Order: sequence, then structure tokens, then C-alpha cells
Amino acid sequence: MHDKIAFMSEHGFNSRGLSAVVTAVVSWGVLIVISRVLVAGYGLNPWVLSFIQMAVGGAAMIVAAGPGRFPLKAMRHPHTWVYGSLRVLTAATLTAALAYATSAEISVLSALFIPIGILLAWGLFGRRPGPADALGSLVVLAGIAGVAAGLPGGLLGTAATLMVISAGATALGTAIAEMHPENRGDDRKTRLRLTGAAMLATAVLMLAAAMAASHLDPDGLVAAHVPLEAAADPRVWIAGVLVGVLVRGPSTYFTFRAIRLVGSENYLMGVALMPALNLSGEFLAASFGLLPAPALSGATLAAGALGIAGAVAIATLRWRARAAQAA
Repeated sequence: MHDKIAFMSEHGFNSRGLSAVVTAVVSWGVLIVISRVLVAGYGLNPWVLSFIQMAVGGAAMIVAAGPGRFPLKAMRHPHTWVYGSLRVLTAATLTAALAYATSAEISVLSALFIPIGILLAWGLFGRRPGPADALGSLVVLAGIAGVAAGLPGGLLGTAATLMVISAGATALGTAIAEMHPENRGDDRKTRLRLTGAAMLATAVLMLAAAMAASHLDPDGLVAAHVPLEAAADPRVWIAGVLVGVLVRGPSTYFTFRAIRLVGSENYLMGVALMPALNLSGEFLAASFGLLPAPALSGATLAAGALGIAGAVAIATLRWRARAAQAA
């Protein structure tokens, strides 16, 4: 297997790759803050909003690719549907975990995808982690353990278990994006069509999962969180279309591009900075009266800073190692 994807072993941080990661992470940060304003500030249903963003944003990426073949090839690849399934699993488990922990605590626990991503890159792509990766991962895990220990059930509680699943799905989905045959080149149109296909597949799977859960348990959690009247709200359609086309579609495209340039585990280290970006964005939104000011405990802030420090340390040492090899 390593021979088949040996070309990926050269992935690493350079100026072009770093720029791609920054663009992807910042665009996702903007998307998350905008979506939070729409959900918490204006009361739009998060599941319906996300579905519309995915479906319309995916269609927009296909249109942006211009004349050419419809992305049937990408839709036929099992990678596309595995990626979509993992995106749905990530969203479902993360949302369920919010019943047991705050959004700030969830952001810290999400950093578990860094050590998982490093292990997957080793197992799938043969990129052996170095001592710096091990040390940085321990720092990240220390921050995660500090938060998880204070949650109901501690390290073995429901919130921690759900976030292990969510982080694992995030890391594996990122590795699948790197492995995807349509993401191995640098052709812009091919990547736009792949982005559209992946988003449409995710939207289809999200809708199928919601319909199946509602049918099996009409009075259950999904039916309660996705009432039919939520889909009839014209505001959610206007917001979903605009955000899907202008932000979510491009953000997903930037993600595929960044993963292609730096590798899945390096991209995830950049994503670890997301909590800091989201917090800054929420404070900015709060200053305009769009959101309540974020309330964070000192312990959560310290744990989050520890996790970010671990990710930055790994990325910095990898950058220096690559620069030393190039010298």
C-alpha cells in the first residue's frame, strides 16, 4: 500500500502549503462564526442550515468548475461516500457531545484528532512520526485530559467517548481526502468537481440518516431537533444558499487543496488553531450584539492553550526539519 501512495510521503510544510492551510483554517473559522450567529443569534435550525449549505455549496462548486464532465467519476469513487459518511458521523457525535460539555470544552477535546492523524499518516502513508511529534502529542493529550477529567464521567464518560469517535472520524476523513484519486493532482477544475461531489454526497447521507432516524423513532432526538417547520423557514433557505455558495463551498475546496499540499496530519495541526480563531470571532460578534460574550473558565483556557501549544510545536519543528533538509 505504501508503494501505491509513495508520492504522498513528500508532504510537509513549505510556504505554499502553509498559505493553503491558513486560507482553509481562516475560511472555516469565518464559516463557523457566521453559522453560530445564524443559529444562536437568529434561531435558525442548525441541521437544516447545514444541509442547505452542503447541497447548494456543492452544486455551486460544480458550476464553478465550468463546462466539462459532470463529477460522476468522483461520485462513483467509494472514497467520496466514505468521506461523506465520516463527515456526518463527526457532526452527529460532536452535536451529541454538546449535551454534556460546553462548546469551548468540545473545541479542546477535538484536538485529539492531532495524535490520531499522526498515527494514521504513519499507518496509511508510511510517514513515520519523529520525537517532536510524540512530545507534542503528549502535550496535546495533557490538555485534553485536563478538560475531560472535569466532565461528567471523567475520561470514560459519555462526552469523552463521543469526542473520541468524533476526533477519530475527523482524522480518518482527512486521510481519506488525501487518498482520494481525484485529489492527487493540482488541476483546479478537477478539485472543484471533487469538492462538489463530496459536499453533495455528504448532504445526501445527512438527509438519509435524518429520515431513517425519524422513521425508526418518530419521537426521538432527530425528530425533535429537525422539525418539519424548520425547513419551511424562508430565512434558513436564504442564509443557507448565501453561506453555502460564498463560504462553505470555497472552504471545502481550500481544505482539499491544503490536504493535498501538506498532508492530512499537517493540515490537522493547522485546524488545532480553530478554537482561538472561533473565540476571537465570537468576541467580535458579541461586540456588535450578534452573540452573547463567550464565558470560559480558566481551566478550559489553560487546557486549550496547552493543546494549541502542542500543535504549534509539532508544526514548527517539522518546518525546521524540512528547511534543514532543503539547505
